[in-house]
Amino acid sequence: MQRSLWRTGSVPGEVPLAFGRVGEGPEPILALHGITAQHRAFNATARYLRYPDGIVGLDLRGRGDSAKPPSGSYGLTAHARDVVRTLDYLGIENGIIAGHSMGAFVALHTALLYPDRVKALVLLDGGWPRPEEESEVDEAEAEAIREGLERAFRRLDMIFETPRDYLEFWFPGQGLTLEDLPPDLADYYLYDLERVEGGYTPKASREAAEEDSALVSSESPTAAALKGIRCPVALVRAEEGFFPGSRPLISNETRDALVEALDVRQELFLPGANHYAMMFEEHARQIASILDPEGPIFR
Repeated sequence: MQRSLWRTGSVPGEVPLAFGRVGEGPEPILALHGITAQHRAFNATARYLRYPDGIVGLDLRGRGDSAKPPSGSYGLTAHARDVVRTLDYLGIENGIIAGHSMGAFVALHTALLYPDRVKALVLLDGGWPRPEEESEVDEAEAEAIREGLERAFRRLDMIFETPRDYLEFWFPGQGLTLEDLPPDLADYYLYDLERVEGGYTPKASREAAEEDSALVSSESPTAAALKGIRCPVALVRAEEGFFPGSRPLISNETRDALVEALDVRQELFLPGANHYAMMFEEHARQIASILDPEGPIFR
């Protein structure tokens, strides 16, 4: 297995935050992962990155090697404060933030609360607006999201005897080992685990994930509120949802609402990609192409 791309570090504070960094420039992109993930979700994006100042992938509180504070410490506002704390630590006055899944909601919330700190946003299959009224909720879409999250959450209580058993959870019946996976994906799964009595368990806190899931639903902005975000935006969508063949998390109608509310300068639709696979292999190369300093969101 190849050596990891990332140099690790930590943002000090009451809740210390772990991060990985690729590149040396003074204004790296800040990358925010999904609800039960960690910064290695950006492995392939970092490898193909065109942005010269590099990238910093943050482990959100409750995930990866960041601290896991107790219940009542999570939600979009807490994460947005952590983002600003990280920008301060890195010496970035006005940063580019890329967020995948829940990370996209955190990025949007940061831009709403701290508009002077956000230069541009890259939303990766996340950040859709909260309906104005409960009656506007699409129950089929909501059920698909609940089903996908529950599968991701379920593993957080589990102990796996070996990393291979962990891969069996994600790829049932395929008998895969870490050596069978592309190196960037293998590194993601290996970093996701920590040793405990009896084997390995995912680093993400279920308490954090469940609290954030509820708060994202209630705290995320409506389409009307999103109009308060003035920075340039790139929007990336996967063709499929959490599972192959499932409905996309951002439908055409939701895409239209985002484009109407935000200053979307660039769009990327990823045929054949699902919500997870979009972050690896050739899909990630396409995502990295958005982060070209000559691209629309930088003008």
